[in-house]
Amino acid sequence: MTHTVVDNRFAIVPFRTRFYSLDSSGEITNADFLDSSYKIPGGGWLSSADDMAQFEVALLNDKLVARSTRDLMWTPLKTADGKEDSYGLGWRIGKDVGVPDVEHSGSQQGTSTFLMIVPERRAGVVVLINLEDGHASELGTELMKIVLGSRWPPAK
Repeated sequence: MTHTVVDNRFAIVPFRTRFYSLDSSGEITNADFLDSSYKIPGGGWLSSADDMAQFEVALLNDKLVARSTRDLMWTPLKTADGKEDSYGLGWRIGKDVGVPDVEHSGSQQGTSTFLMIVPERRAGVVVLINLEDGHASELGTELMKIVLGSRWPPAK
């Protein structure tokens, strides 16, 4: 991951994009200034789609964390009364594309991001949008449906 760095708004970061938002009339404007250094442990990073795709591949190939750790991260939590939640450790667990998937989204001033992985198909999608409220999760879910194609689920 050679293009992933801490977001320092005062540094020159090669290939950094501008960040945008929509005003009340729907016009695109520059997003408000954000110093994200307060949240570096849990955000505040800049990356590329290629780096994030490499991150997904590393997870699927057990190169980043052990398979047992990944399985725990991708296991839904349970409430105190035993009901299964739709969230694991940093990942939402669902079936938004008709099969088990894991996903993580994020946003801040000027950005909307989304990762989705379908582990049993070893498929992943990355969406990085430089527009606040850019609906990255909706786009990513639709892209994953295209990636999976008509072959999924398999014919009976």
